[in-house]
Amino acid sequence: MHPSDSDLPEINPQNPMTYQSRDTTNPISAQPPDLLLLNAKVLTISQSQPTAEAVAVQGASILAVGSGNDLAALAGPNTRTIDCQGMTLLPGFIDAHCHVLATASAMQGVDCGPGDVASIQELQLALRSRADVTPQGDWVRGFGYDDLALKERRHPNRWDLDQAAPDHPVRLDHRSGHATVLNSPGLAQAGIDRATPDPIEAVIQREDATGEPTGLLLEMGGFLAERLRNQKNRENQVAGVNQLSRRLLSYGITSVQDAGPHNNLERWTAFKKLKSAGSFQPRITMMAGSAYLNDFSSDGLAFGSGDYWLRLGHLKIMLTLTTGQLHPNTDDLQRLISESRKKGFPVAIHAVEIEAVEAAARGVAGIPPTPLYERGGNPSNGAYRPKGRIEHCSECPPEVAALVRKCGAGVVTQPGFVYWNGDNYLERVESSMSEWLYPVGGLSRAGVSVAFGSDSPVIDPNPWPGIYSAVTGLTRSGQSFRGDANKGSASSQSVSLESALRMYTLGAALAEGTQGIKGSIEPGMLADLTLLDADVEGLEPADLKQVQSVLTIIEGRLVWEA
Repeated sequence: MHPSDSDLPEINPQNPMTYQSRDTTNPISAQPPDLLLLNAKVLTISQSQPTAEAVAVQGASILAVGSGNDLAALAGPNTRTIDCQGMTLLPGFIDAHCHVLATASAMQGVDCGPGDVASIQELQLALRSRADVTPQGDWVRGFGYDDLALKERRHPNRWDLDQAAPDHPVRLDHRSGHATVLNSPGLAQAGIDRATPDPIEAVIQREDATGEPTGLLLEMGGFLAERLRNQKNRENQVAGVNQLSRRLLSYGITSVQDAGPHNNLERWTAFKKLKSAGSFQPRITMMAGSAYLNDFSSDGLAFGSGDYWLRLGHLKIMLTLTTGQLHPNTDDLQRLISESRKKGFPVAIHAVEIEAVEAAARGVAGIPPTPLYERGGNPSNGAYRPKGRIEHCSECPPEVAALVRKCGAGVVTQPGFVYWNGDNYLERVESSMSEWLYPVGGLSRAGVSVAFGSDSPVIDPNPWPGIYSAVTGLTRSGQSFRGDANKGSASSQSVSLESALRMYTLGAALAEGTQGIKGSIEPGMLADLTLLDADVEGLEPADLKQVQSVLTIIEGRLVWEA
């Protein structure tokens, strides 16, 4: 059930792309609250009142924040009261970078990740088991393989997958999301053969001697989405979305930002249908793929279009080095940023390597300061809004972090990669670079506005492993990712628990421009909340990765309970 207009902050009529929050001076309504959360350790993520004991909710919004005695006195005969038993109450988590439909598909497919398959033979067995219960000719989907985690230390190829399922088209997606393997029937359905040219920004791997595609495709998600658009199983997709919705709520995630580079009007319509059907409960901000800028503009859509449940976000630009050269080049990037700005979209630029991060920062630096792209300010201040976003910012030594700060961009990065992938990074990445991989501490000290996301389905969307690694600098196995334990030193990439929580809540709202309505626990804000199973400030850092949500609330309604 959606809220009535009177329950929500208004859209600013002078600028439909920004939100105008309601009065936050702790007004007390003549009406009693609908919900009271008492005896809590409330971490508000607000500088004006960092902690509290209780929260009162009326309708969709937070009515009051304060002491238990004061708020208990507001209760009426129909007020529901929840005793939080001293556990931590937070704003609902906001995953600032994920891929909703890809994650839903992965949850319905065959898990081929390192924890489930250790070799190509085991991968074949897993796919064959699914093929045995799949009607002949229907697609078999596998997700999450890691070539370097397989015994053979290579990508599977079409012939490997043919052995597993010769009578089914097979699609196997790499855990990074940037590589796919198709078997021979799959290649045929996608119309890929030796005469197919490499798409722009992408690579069809081929045999040297014959030019025959091996089945490995790099950066071809958009190509495959177009070629295979009629091959999707609608029933499985809805089931996957329902399953994902429940999982996100169980993690305390109440909003997500879908960063799909191939998000088009069809995807926008699909999300509207899913929201209308109630299949997906968390709020969605959907980025628009850069290739579809004109389509969105022609439909009268721009940044901020939609409502509080489904909203259009930044324009997603992929800045890659897949072919060995920066694409788009710097001139084309600047033109795309300029065109995006004219059509009412700020930009979110995918940048992993140092060269890409530098180019993204220079591109954002060329955006003139306007009301849409405010410069300066304090990243912890709700009035601050970055001019654009750099997604991932994976390789970022101090001089590049300074460039990012100077350009005015915010960064959305993935500390969960350090937890889940850090042990592999330590094996594969030179020690001189590992210090500057996903450098949340360095970016924060440089004054950059930082937000956290999972990049799901690359990793599980649970925020707590990422928070654990952001605070401790440790990997899943407990190794120090930076090679030392200098937490708090100039070289440390760790941040405080308070900062990490901010980056997954208010920082994430700031990244999408909704900090006036969510991301903190203050009067007038949307009542999107999660109750944890502990007083997290009293935990040892090593225990952070095990924290769980016990209640999740959206607009004052209990949507998940352990």
